[in-house]
Amino acid sequence: MTMDIKSQLIEVLKKENYTFSQLAEYLNMSEHNLTEALNNKTLELRNLELISKALRVPLYSFFRSGDISINYNEKPYYINKLWTGDDTIKDAGQLNDEIGLLKEIITLKENQIRKIKN
Repeated sequence: MTMDIKSQLIEVLKKENYTFSQLAEYLNMSEHNLTEALNNKTLELRNLELISKALRVPLYSFFRSGDISINYNEKPYYINKLWTGDDTIKDAGQLNDEIGLLKEIITLKENQIRKIKN
């Protein structure tokens, strides 16, 4: 069963205790316009990125086929602070935190690979 992007969004919103209305407001759109953009697949990528960051889910998860399920409880989220591109100097604690987050993402990806192989 293929799930459309709107259905996926509503599922994540419920788990995060947000409403579709709140999402539309966050994007400065009406619910009708957001629904139309999702149904017509005309939602701008930057809005999907905003949604991804706000809900802490990977952007690519909106484009997966229905045969691959996503466990949103595991939170393999998009971590914006790792990819800021700024040249700020970080202390050892911040760098260790980022390394820990990257290791967590790697572990999740390795588990996904193992599931696919089995």
